Amino acid sequence: MNEPANEQSGDKPLLTLAIPTYNRSRYLRELLSVLHDQVARESRVELIISDNASPDDTPSVVAEFQQLGLPVRYLRNPENIGADGNFLQCFEQARGKYFWLFGDDDVLLPGALRLLVELLAAHTYDLVYVNSFPLESSTALHEVQGPLRVTDSSHASVLASNVHIYFSFITGNIIDKEAALRGLERPASELRNSNLLQLGWTYAALNQYRRGLVVKDKLVGARVDNTGGYKLLEVFGPSLLTVTARVKDPRLRAIIMNGAIQRFWPGMLMNYRLNAGSFSKEAEPEVVLGPVFRRNWRYWVFTVPIVRLPSGLAKAWFLLVRIINRLDRFFGFFLLRLHMPGSTHE
Repeated sequence: MNEPANEQSGDKPLLTLAIPTYNRSRYLRELLSVLHDQVARESRVELIISDNASPDDTPSVVAEFQQLGLPVRYLRNPENIGADGNFLQCFEQARGKYFWLFGDDDVLLPGALRLLVELLAAHTYDLVYVNSFPLESSTALHEVQGPLRVTDSSHASVLASNVHIYFSFITGNIIDKEAALRGLERPASELRNSNLLQLGWTYAALNQYRRGLVVKDKLVGARVDNTGGYKLLEVFGPSLLTVTARVKDPRLRAIIMNGAIQRFWPGMLMNYRLNAGSFSKEAEPEVVLGPVFRRNWRYWVFTVPIVRLPSGLAKAWFLLVRIINRLDRFFGFFLLRLHMPGSTHE
């Protein structure tokens, strides 16, 4: 374990930005390149890298940036403790008031960190969600000038309607750590091997929600088609249902699960149709997803047709689904929140 040479006195950071990593030094280098100047100029931010015993050149990449003046606390595990274990270590090691788990293959737009820190310093939020954009090799990163466009709400249902299934996006959530600890009735460690352990503290903060923020500007570049090897159907089907049971309010649970069916799975299943074998290591989608979602009418409207219809009709249906979802967002997520008999997940 290496401590940064310029560790400041006992002052508590406002924000801990924690990067769990394993064997992805190329992506980590890209992330640290855009974080270097932003973190070096922001004394209110603590940067942690938790290395899960990477066999590649991750240690030398971190050392290179430390020599360039990047203030980072580098934790290197003697052995691989698994992705969920590494996430948990990041949470436990974080010293900041706010905790931001940041995927090692994602990037933060230049100038974004300062603007986010200013938001966090102005008020106390239990949850802050930061929107993202698809990151590809050809994506150009632009400087964010601000001011940021935000939705500030004291109603958990407003936050959940804007975020829903994407609470599961690792880099999307900035959490008030004390709020999460207050709401954490069961240890997050119980969620090991679910590939959704981060939802333990996210849902804990949601359970005692007082005020939250959605940053509408897309500040995070999320790597496309880079799941890390887990089974997508299992994680965002049965595992999601089990983990989301930790959300106390049934209305919020329904919004999250509705979002999975209505907003997430149509695109994923269309990708499955267009790229035969993209879920090749798993059972057929309906075999995995049916037992989880079939009591919800959205499953039959938004997802099943994309799997069952001939390819051309499936593409047309997916286009219709996208139009419906855009209209639903415009009208305040009426459809996402709509309750009908048989649509809950108790």
